[in-house]
Amino acid sequence: MVRTWAEKEMRNLIRLQTAGIPSPEPLLLRSHVLLMGFIGKDNVPAPLLKNASLSESKARELYLQVIQNMRKMFQEARLVHADLSEFNMLYHNGDAYIIDVSQSVEHDHPHALEFLRKDCSNINEFFVKHGVAVMTVRELFDFITDPSITSQNIDQYLDKAMVIAAERTSEERSSQDGVDEEVFKKAYIPRTLTEVSHYERDVDLVRTQEEESAISGQNDNILYQTLTGLKKDLSGVQTVPALLEDDCSSSQEEEEEEEEEEEEEEQQSEDAQMDRKERKKMVKEAQREKRRTKVPKHVKKRKEKVAKTKKGR
Repeated sequence: MVRTWAEKEMRNLIRLQTAGIPSPEPLLLRSHVLLMGFIGKDNVPAPLLKNASLSESKARELYLQVIQNMRKMFQEARLVHADLSEFNMLYHNGDAYIIDVSQSVEHDHPHALEFLRKDCSNINEFFVKHGVAVMTVRELFDFITDPSITSQNIDQYLDKAMVIAAERTSEERSSQDGVDEEVFKKAYIPRTLTEVSHYERDVDLVRTQEEESAISGQNDNILYQTLTGLKKDLSGVQTVPALLEDDCSSSQEEEEEEEEEEEEEEQQSEDAQMDRKERKKMVKEAQREKRRTKVPKHVKKRKEKVAKTKKGR
């Protein structure tokens, strides 16, 4: 059994290293003994995050780092830690190193999403104690599992999510967490659409007025939309995070306005160019008409010579 856990620890640490998550480097596995890289300075091991002295600004920075590493662990390493807390992270050189991943599970584990919810709850509880305005457990869970979040929009997503969190009072956050906690405890969350038993019924539910108001408050009873990459109303694929839809709509409107302005400028430029062409054409026609009625030089000179001769007589 011990050997199996050592093998699992090594395998999972390799996944974390591949995903670029701060963690011990696995060096050698012999039977039940796993040799890892030392994390510390001057032969002094790095302290647990629990024992680290953190300012409020540093705690906020670490919170953002940890939740992004939780997302990397889920999306890239395809793992859920299943016991993530301040007791299973080391604080070294300003970073939080994730350790103790022998109990980590893959997505297809029957309790993977329950473990992830617990990890989210543990992380929030620790950073709240350090004065960080954290997301709710549900918001953090959605951030980690949302497939529509990409490297292009993750910074924008986090900026907006943290602004929302900062505007929420601690009482509101606790109340929201309490509601979400109860929903998560009682609700079954399908990991894939193949596990959804009554999709048509769910579609009908979200179309009712009650569900629409619930969706706007993010307290809907259908919990698999974000995880499976669907829109809140289950009408199709969510191509951008729901949190950024308004921003994307505004940006799209601005782009459309800019395109319209550019088209108008191009049209004006074309009209001006056409006007120049018309004027040039008219000048050429006038010059052509003038040349048509113009007396040739040799004829004009002959007439002048004849006129002088007659005058001399």
